[in-house]
Amino acid sequence: MRISKKLLLYNLLSKGLILLVFLTAAPFLLKYFAFNNTDNQLFEKKNEVLGIISERGMDNFITDDDPSIGFGSYNILKEEYILLELWQYDNQVDTIFVEDRILEKEKVTYRVYSHTFKFDENTYILEIGRSIETIKDIESILFNILIVTLIIFLVLTSFLDSLFTEKILRPFKRIITNKLSQIHEPQQFPYLPETTTTDEFKLLDESITEMMGRIQKSFNQEREFISHASHELKTPISILQTKVEALFSSEEVSDRQMEKLMDMQLTIQKMKKTVNALLLISKVNNTQFLKSDSFNVNKIIADLKEESIAYAEDKDIALIIDQNEDFVLSNSNLSLCNMMIQNALINALKYTTERGEIRLSGHFESGRYSVNVKDTGPGISDELLKQVKDGIVFLKDVEKDKSGFGLQIMYKIALYLGIEISIKSSSNGTNVSFLFPISEH
Repeated sequence: MRISKKLLLYNLLSKGLILLVFLTAAPFLLKYFAFNNTDNQLFEKKNEVLGIISERGMDNFITDDDPSIGFGSYNILKEEYILLELWQYDNQVDTIFVEDRILEKEKVTYRVYSHTFKFDENTYILEIGRSIETIKDIESILFNILIVTLIIFLVLTSFLDSLFTEKILRPFKRIITNKLSQIHEPQQFPYLPETTTTDEFKLLDESITEMMGRIQKSFNQEREFISHASHELKTPISILQTKVEALFSSEEVSDRQMEKLMDMQLTIQKMKKTVNALLLISKVNNTQFLKSDSFNVNKIIADLKEESIAYAEDKDIALIIDQNEDFVLSNSNLSLCNMMIQNALINALKYTTERGEIRLSGHFESGRYSVNVKDTGPGISDELLKQVKDGIVFLKDVEKDKSGFGLQIMYKIALYLGIEISIKSSSNGTNVSFLFPISEH
């Protein structure tokens, strides 16, 4: 999972957990604040009523004709009421409680503030009540507002977190993409620093650049050595070959010596082939070939068929060319492309047994052009394929002519030309596929 998605998921989960805890506690908090707010309002109304009594007297509420009747007032919806009566007891009251009242055969639960006070030498009790249903309605309204607010907050903060995370990680993604995932050879590495204000990303960029510089230096030293060694070996090998050929024409050479000379010539040919392969790999690695040709890949397939048909017939191998589609490849190298496909075909011809089959085709596949060389040979070992993919140059089984240089050359050329190569092999045969870049079509 990408780090940006992990950060976004973490933010969502953390905010969701906080939201869950808050929503669990919200009803209790809202109830507390709603009742506390109601109690404050009741206390304020008590002060207002006492202020009115102080200014206008008690006659507006309780008449002298029958003071025992008292004063009571309910609003039309029975949401609030005020009750004022004479207090016949000695104790003083100043408390808040919940009480049920029966009004017009309907039970209504009130939050009641009860308070006793003295006026004109008489003690009165004042009760101010508010319906519990009204308080619950306020709770419900506040809870709904809170839920909507929290959801909007969660969505907006998640969106902003996503944007901010993407912006923060953009230099990191550029470093990974431009300097790691898309780099197949040290020569392709861009040494320009990535633009970022994050110190950790600057350090990462500098460390990768420094490391790649050391790697490229080691690669260059290795490639220079291979190139120079190959050039130096070509001269003595040519001299040896010339001397051996000269001995063939000598009349003093016996049959036994002639056999030894033939073995020597075969060994020299293998050495020459190895040196040429190393030199070619070195040139490809050092990008010494121009990519300025435009050519029809299908024509390469047709030419290879003409060159190989006689050899296939001698080995009693069926060489089948599927109906191919024309494809023009631009900004590439004709000789390297021809050598790449030719190596795949030569390997197939070399290792396919008699009465076997080789199928060579070129066609469009998922919008891209694919060249396939499929044979019914014994297959390639997984160990050899792994070593070739890892770019290991070795001389294993040279006496059996299985050094892996042909596969190595195919991989190096494909990488240099920007062509995807896939080799699938089993005991029933091998299928080599070259997938050409769609942008070149």
